[in-house]
Amino acid sequence: MSDATALAEQVRAGETDATTMVDEAIARCEQVNPTINAIVERTYDTARERAAELDASEASTGLLAGVPTALKDLFCPAEGEPGYQGNRRLAELDYRYLETGAVARRLAEAGAVSIGHTHSPELGGGQCPAAAETALYGPCRNPWNTDHTVLGSSGGAAAAVAAGIVRIAHASDGGGSIRIPASANGLVGLKPSRGRISSAPAGEGWGGGTTDGAVALTVRDAALALDVLAGAEPGDPYVPAHPAPAAGYVAEVSQHPGTLRIGVSSTIPFEATDPLCTQAAEAAAGLLDSLGHRVEQALPEPMATNDYMYDYVRIMRASATATLRSYEAALGRPWTEDDVEPVAWINYQRGTKISGPDLLASRERLHQFTRQIVRWWSTEPGQGDGFDLLLTPTLGVVPPPVGYLVEGDERTLTKRLAKVTPYLPQFNVSGQPAISVPLGTPDGMSPEGLPIGVQLVAAPGREDVLLRVAAQMEQAAPWAHRRPPVHASA
Repeated sequence: MSDATALAEQVRAGETDATTMVDEAIARCEQVNPTINAIVERTYDTARERAAELDASEASTGLLAGVPTALKDLFCPAEGEPGYQGNRRLAELDYRYLETGAVARRLAEAGAVSIGHTHSPELGGGQCPAAAETALYGPCRNPWNTDHTVLGSSGGAAAAVAAGIVRIAHASDGGGSIRIPASANGLVGLKPSRGRISSAPAGEGWGGGTTDGAVALTVRDAALALDVLAGAEPGDPYVPAHPAPAAGYVAEVSQHPGTLRIGVSSTIPFEATDPLCTQAAEAAAGLLDSLGHRVEQALPEPMATNDYMYDYVRIMRASATATLRSYEAALGRPWTEDDVEPVAWINYQRGTKISGPDLLASRERLHQFTRQIVRWWSTEPGQGDGFDLLLTPTLGVVPPPVGYLVEGDERTLTKRLAKVTPYLPQFNVSGQPAISVPLGTPDGMSPEGLPIGVQLVAAPGREDVLLRVAAQMEQAAPWAHRRPPVHASA
């Protein structure tokens, strides 16, 4: 199956056109989406109009010329399109976006055509921010094993790509939500550095912890998406710590990474890791060693505990409360318990009780956490440990059954979420780039037939290093040929 890069090349060469590709993507969606529930709002008519415009103007020359995609149903505004974000009240109101944000605009300018919006948690939190299972739409199911979850929050995006509906899809990450579903669905998921991709018209999410990005089949597609989406907008609150390469990120994929110093930790002190996830990280460490890198057991000291999560959760809750209140004008009244999912309501109520000074104190402690953790990557004499990359399992568990993260009381669900993501939110707090690649265990998959990914983390602003090494691993141990049982080519 061709990746997005190849599809765009075909359109630019005149071998096909945007209308044909969009019609084919819609047909694939109609074939498999009833089984996996990845696309929750279809924008077929708009997609066909957009494709026809591209073909008529002969303007299909962009990096994603005519390539079908999908936008995450969460804080990715495209003027006139549904903005329900998994919430039943916004759906009843038929809430529509009033403007187009930087991400949707840049995708369109590159020639991509969105055919719909993908499943994500209610307003980014719902019962669980890492589960694409909502009261409004029901569960999104994993195309590798439909009894299991796709995880999230970009779960619908990952399922749509894994099942062959589209080759690349918009995603976002505030606590692992690009990397989590990438691992669970056998894809490449790159979380960019803070400030690399503009959140305009928004300023920041979760105190600067969130970022947009994409899930993709191949490393070169992940690089292509970054070339399309990267760049500042007027008034952005952050800039990345290292500039983008002059020739773009796609050019980095073909560059040899050199010999790197890579620390590996296949377990973490404060949470048990599933042995299969540990095996995957150890297998990846062996591969990197065979490729000539200097691989050693190491873990940044601040990762020894999850104390930082107290402050990050406080920021998440305050942000969730502010988000709900921002929709009260459209709702015409304050939110009530009946308007949102149970855990979302609990977080909303807790958010209302967080004071300004307490919120600022949490932000300052997280800034200090960031200063401490990034030193591990510093090569300045006496300033850090001098590592180029950290390798860990992406997840602490293999993808659990549908319902595991949304059925139960709030305390139970919080503990379950912590088991899934012990290796991930640290780098939302620090703003570092991180990538999940689907190398799997030595046997490739879990006994349930589910993919297992590993995570690589680079110094702030160094997506180029991640892409070079991920491409090297992809060449040595290819994965893009794998197909789940639920796939549009079947």
